[in-house]
Amino acid sequence: MSSWFQPIVDLRDGEIIGYEVLSRGQGSLESPHELFTHARTSGYTWELERACWTSALRSISRFPEELRRAPFFFNVSPDVLSDPRFGDGSTLALLERHGLGPRHLVLEITEKAVIEDGALLQRLTRECSAQGFGLALDDFGAGHSGLVTLVHCLPRFIKLDQALVRDIHQHDYRQHLVKSLVAFASSVDAILIAEGVETWEEMTVLLRLGIRHAQGYLLARPSPSPGRPSESFETRRREAMRSLLLREHADDTTVGGLVIRRTTVEPSTSFDAVKKLFHDAPHVDHVVMLAGARPTSLVTRRSLASWALGQAPMELPLIVEDQMAVTALVELAMARAADAVYDPVVVTDAQGAFLGTVTMKQVLLRAGELAARLGTK
Repeated sequence: MSSWFQPIVDLRDGEIIGYEVLSRGQGSLESPHELFTHARTSGYTWELERACWTSALRSISRFPEELRRAPFFFNVSPDVLSDPRFGDGSTLALLERHGLGPRHLVLEITEKAVIEDGALLQRLTRECSAQGFGLALDDFGAGHSGLVTLVHCLPRFIKLDQALVRDIHQHDYRQHLVKSLVAFASSVDAILIAEGVETWEEMTVLLRLGIRHAQGYLLARPSPSPGRPSESFETRRREAMRSLLLREHADDTTVGGLVIRRTTVEPSTSFDAVKKLFHDAPHVDHVVMLAGARPTSLVTRRSLASWALGQAPMELPLIVEDQMAVTALVELAMARAADAVYDPVVVTDAQGAFLGTVTMKQVLLRAGELAARLGTK
């Protein structure tokens, strides 16, 4: 076995909050998926995970003292967590043998294979917490019972599965879901981590949604010794955070706080292609046409019918900057023609680059919240 380490980064300051430990086999079983699948079907899951732990702890014990305080995130399958051998003292003895303790580790319980007995899961995770281990729910959003696992194990860390993260800038439904999860994590004092971040488009949207911790190839690839993101990443991270913090420090009555990145297409996209997009994605109610980074037109399901009759997709929609006040937008939007008054509004930054759209429902709800807030002062 060999052990590799991938950093988990606090995007606010670029600091490392921990390292995920990844195991690799040899030859045809180098892939973790192939390795663990083979072990599971052969009945050697416990033995394999113990070999992974032994390899990783041996590596960690050789790191400089400042690195050993990480902590390190270890994947633990429910089968192993519920195995009597895990809690018989041998795990703590293995840690002690390498000069480590539970405080150095966070146990990642995967959502892809859960313990069906909720009471058992609750007891096991409480025992782990009492011993000093940190707890994380891994692959959240990938399985069928993540919420059940969440309420039973009460993790300090919640790791969003990469299936939710991948191309999130192109999926407004996922953005709404992640935004809700950010609010939930904040309310229970949990740390939400986006896994598998690979592009700056994904990173930018995740930051706008409130994600503050991430790992993935964009930040740093796994390596045999704990590393840090590159200087080029750090430069762009600082720029992105500076831009984000400027928006956060502005009055929360601006449009920017409501923006959701929507599906976009090029101006040359055909009617048939847009029609198919709407057909294949029932939750999408509008798309924005972009020429480079600049919006040119908006196509809604309603305007698609006019396009079918040979008319242009739509004239230039209402476009506003993200720093416009919500109350000002209400007046501006309601002054549109009657057939367009409830169309989405396109939002850009000060340079005219597309950020996303806001619906009139979002705008009116926020305007109502602001009015109620003023009424209580």
